Amino acid sequence: MLKDTGDFLGGGTPNTKNLDSWNGLIPWISSSDLTDESIYCIRKTRFITEEAITNSATKLIPKNSILIVSRVGVGKVAVSDCALCTSQDFTNLVPFTDNSIFLAYFIKIKTHFLLGFNQGTSIKGFVKSDLETLRLCLPSLNEQTKMASFFSSVDDKLSQLKKKKSLLEQYKKGVMQKIFSQELRFKDEDGNDFADWEEKKIGSICKITTGKLDANAMVENGEYRFYTCAKNYYQINKYAFDTEALLISGNGANVGYIHHYKGKFNAYQRTYVLDGFKENIIFIKYFLQQYLSTRINEEKKEGNTPYIVLSALSEMIVFIPTSTEQSKIANFFSVIDDKINQCGMQIEKMELWKKGLLQQMFV
Repeated sequence: MLKDTGDFLGGGTPNTKNLDSWNGLIPWISSSDLTDESIYCIRKTRFITEEAITNSATKLIPKNSILIVSRVGVGKVAVSDCALCTSQDFTNLVPFTDNSIFLAYFIKIKTHFLLGFNQGTSIKGFVKSDLETLRLCLPSLNEQTKMASFFSSVDDKLSQLKKKKSLLEQYKKGVMQKIFSQELRFKDEDGNDFADWEEKKIGSICKITTGKLDANAMVENGEYRFYTCAKNYYQINKYAFDTEALLISGNGANVGYIHHYKGKFNAYQRTYVLDGFKENIIFIKYFLQQYLSTRINEEKKEGNTPYIVLSALSEMIVFIPTSTEQSKIANFFSVIDDKINQCGMQIEKMELWKKGLLQQMFV
């Protein structure tokens, strides 16, 4: 059982009103300082004194211990890269001789089982005895080390992919700001400037309608796409549109989110369907990505949930370059988006592969 692999130590929080306790050199972490994605990522922003440890329930957890969030963020797991302290939301394992990384992966894959304990009502989690009684079959220390090294290399690759994706997203955001403010301009084939951009209203360059259906009209395994105000699309067996369109979420948590689709589809009654464009539809998509959220916030009434009314969309001003420059801008951002999407698919594929391997190893 897991209790045979090491000692379990809890945590606590020093008096937050005693500022002297929080001016030390010893890292103190809460569950929000860990991530679900990595057992290596620990954010350290708060530091306490030795006196704070003496005068509170928190304990000094040695380096290479396994930090397990057992409530409030339950399921997060990390391996400490230095001696530190944790809040009471942790149950920490200090291994005797077994590989910490190997044990951390084992505990992480068993999170779904631990969540089944769900002790308490307002705060869901598990207690030390739940962890102690987890059964596991341990290979030799040498094999543990090899397995830990293998999965660490997989996590390194995942970390690199996520960093690449994040950098691409940051780059896109910065360049969009410069291009749509016209600080950065494309040139024609002869190296000359394009003509000035023209000011137009969205309603003058396309047709704007909405869907007619309720949000729950989707059908599992339907033949056509069904767009609501969610980031994902659903399926349905009847289509109301057969066109190339931008579909914009009109309300809810994802208000202003934009889909681009060409083909047969249907839509929710609070989803705006923009089609029949007189300008490059992809250029308009990126322009809206840059400025639509600002337009929504300008129209928002204090205290109200953000939403889009038809007039706010149709009267929105867009600045239109020549068709050639529109194409250059649309193609430029499409290439960046392709790279971002490729990174996303690689990350998703690798995470599924890793999860499958872990499940096979720790059945």
